[in-house]
Amino acid sequence: MTSHLALLVAFAFISSLANLALADRKTCDEFSELHITLERNATDGDTEVVFFAKGQDDGLKKLVITNPRGRSVGAFEGDRRGIGIREFVLESAEPEDLDLVLASFPAGDYRFLGKAVTNDCLRGTATLSHVLAPETTLLTPAADSTVNVEDVVLGWAAVAQATQYVVELNNEDSGAEFTFQVFPPQTSFEVPASIIEPGSEYQFVVGVRTANGNLTFVEHAFFTAEE
Repeated sequence: MTSHLALLVAFAFISSLANLALADRKTCDEFSELHITLERNATDGDTEVVFFAKGQDDGLKKLVITNPRGRSVGAFEGDRRGIGIREFVLESAEPEDLDLVLASFPAGDYRFLGKAVTNDCLRGTATLSHVLAPETTLLTPAADSTVNVEDVVLGWAAVAQATQYVVELNNEDSGAEFTFQVFPPQTSFEVPASIIEPGSEYQFVVGVRTANGNLTFVEHAFFTAEE
């Protein structure tokens, strides 16, 4: 038998959707930023979908995201008396089955509807493409090589479709992480020795971003020599 609590939760969720649907029929402000990214790790073989939504100055107390088929893929309802949430990052699970990811999140326009703590409404759309970004090849340092801290030059092969390279350097021992935004035609840069630790294992990652916003990463490890 369905419990009264379950019925109340279901009713609250349906009411939230209905209220936002009404808001969608009136004049609403736009979200300040919306995007959906298909992110693939070509080295590990996993893929995820990342939703990003940023409201205006006031926080949101409600947010609903629907896919191109009109089905809800996410709904948030916060404290009605609080200051609300202004920025959302939602990440899907990341299985190695690419077809399963694509089937769960069809390509096309996703609709975002939000309600601010001021009762003003926000709406907007972001497009998910199923066209995967190509991958690059990491060149230097070579995989599993050992280099001096003064000689850490991160290099990778150029990708014609790239609009941006997202470069990550992670110290597996200390947990220190660095992210660099690099734009074509640049495909390498020298890392300052002041931020490199000797005798450490590093994970070197480069993601290729294309015009549709999607990202494909490749990664490998290298080591720094002891002092």
